[in-house]
Amino acid sequence: MEFFTAFYIEYAVRGMDIQTYILLPSYEACQVFIRDNEDMDKYMFAEGDVDKWCIRTEKLSASIRPKLRPEGL
Repeated sequence: MEFFTAFYIEYAVRGMDIQTYILLPSYEACQVFIRDNEDMDKYMFAEGDVDKWCIRTEKLSASIRPKLRPEGL
């Protein structure tokens, strides 16, 4: 079973702290998102550190679907 994961990013621009969440369908998708966007802070005009991490939720993003019973059983 897979659970939604929130990609969290925190940074500052012109003295204002900015926090953003993006929901992704799985923890693995979040890790791929971080790796694919490692240089994102270069384009955000952030002052200082840019913190990025994945936060697991307890909300299902995909569930096990029951299968129909075969005919004749």
